[in-house]
Amino acid sequence: MPNLVLPQPADDLSTAAIALLADAVGIFAALRDGDGAVIDFEWRLANAAAETLIGQGRLTGRKLRGDDLASRCAELFAALVEALDGPLTRTLDVRESDQAVAGRWRLSASPFPGGVCATLADLGPDRPSMTEILAAALEHGAESFALFDANDRLIHATGRLKRLLPELADLLSPGVTFEALVRRTAWMDGALSGDAGRERWVEARLANHRHPDKPFTMRGQDGRWILVREQRLPEGGVLVIHADVTPIKQTEEGIRTREAEARAARREAERASRAKSDFLAHMSHELRTPLNAVLGFSELLMSEAFGPLGNARYRAYANDIHDSGAHLLALIDDILDLSRIEAGRMPLSDENVDVTALSRQALTMLREKAAAKGVALSTDIAADLPLLLGDQRAVRQMLVNLLSNAVKFTPAGGRAMVTASLMPDGGIGIMVADTGTGIPIDDLDRVLEPFERSDLAIARVTEGTGLGLPIVKRLVELHGGRLELLSEMGVGTSAVLTFPPSRSLPRNLYPPLPHLHRPGRPEPRG
Repeated sequence: MPNLVLPQPADDLSTAAIALLADAVGIFAALRDGDGAVIDFEWRLANAAAETLIGQGRLTGRKLRGDDLASRCAELFAALVEALDGPLTRTLDVRESDQAVAGRWRLSASPFPGGVCATLADLGPDRPSMTEILAAALEHGAESFALFDANDRLIHATGRLKRLLPELADLLSPGVTFEALVRRTAWMDGALSGDAGRERWVEARLANHRHPDKPFTMRGQDGRWILVREQRLPEGGVLVIHADVTPIKQTEEGIRTREAEARAARREAERASRAKSDFLAHMSHELRTPLNAVLGFSELLMSEAFGPLGNARYRAYANDIHDSGAHLLALIDDILDLSRIEAGRMPLSDENVDVTALSRQALTMLREKAAAKGVALSTDIAADLPLLLGDQRAVRQMLVNLLSNAVKFTPAGGRAMVTASLMPDGGIGIMVADTGTGIPIDDLDRVLEPFERSDLAIARVTEGTGLGLPIVKRLVELHGGRLELLSEMGVGTSAVLTFPPSRSLPRNLYPPLPHLHRPGRPEPRG
């Protein structure tokens, strides 16, 4: 132990002056182990006030820890160790045997050759300081708090924080530096690779602490997620708030997992849909070739180009073959169209479409069928209706499909009508209405799906594939529009096609293009 330079007992003037002081005065020699670490302090000088405060007679020569002279104030030893590095003033808690705070001492200490010179003033059991009040309030909060002073030394940490960060609990005592806590965290984090990685993490964490920016999350040693918020205080300290957000993180991860599963399922469904559409398109193409031969040979038999058939029944059979083949070809074409639309392989060409002219064409194509059923056809289209920017073949197919349904489900003596007008928003609305049997309200959504038909008896016995309305719905949606069905049982049905304003063209600026039938494509079917 180094030699100490202390006041000599013969210095009666100094001893008398110290003895007269109301505050406790002590000069402590630092006792160190072989490695130089401070392990205790020895009283080298103490006045009567010090002996009264400590509650022991004659302190000189006695040890602070070795003689259990600091049992009531566990913070005194750590504060004296800190005073070896420079002057400090601190309030220390004094506790009784039940560990309840019985009072406070104010310590003022400075380095002294070989030790520390200190004064202790008994503050008594006065009301707690604002720091103590704040600490008590934080203890009852739902979050965990740590308060650091301007020198980044811990002033107070709540018990909840020690439970939240058990790996730091033994360090979370007043006076520990923030850097020491950060380095302990880095040392225990197995996710950080090597000393260089830990050092980079420590530097980044310290930089964030000195200049708090925004909250961040970190993973605790036990796997919990902790949200950290830091707030710099006006006096220069920092309040660090920790919150356990593990349930929130688990919910977020669950949502992300479900979203990933949903995306995978959607991709699989899209893949299956494309495979189905490709299969239908391929099969439809393969079936059309022999069907064309069936239709051609049945027409040849019906025309008796190479001579009479010899029996009238043969002509009837040839006619049945032709009608059945035509119906099957129409079904295949519908399936082919639907599969192309769903696979995104039906590009539309934008043309100046005259809705009035196309409506007349559609009525002409259905007139013979309507007359056979006794259904009257008519149109009511505004003379100043703008042209429609759209695919002429697709619009004609929509009109023919809707009119065909209207005629099919309207009894003799009924009517079917095509009307078109300018909508309030500037778009074009086309309605095909009939006075037929109507569709039950529960079936309105179902009949817009492929192969679905109304449960009405008349629908079940009527020819049809259940593809007409789904094709119309998808074609109008390709134009950015929509299809709406309005129906009342025993009154009739109205199918309304609504096109957006962007597809309306002034007649005087954009004359309609001449209708040219496209080679290789049959006219649209009902």
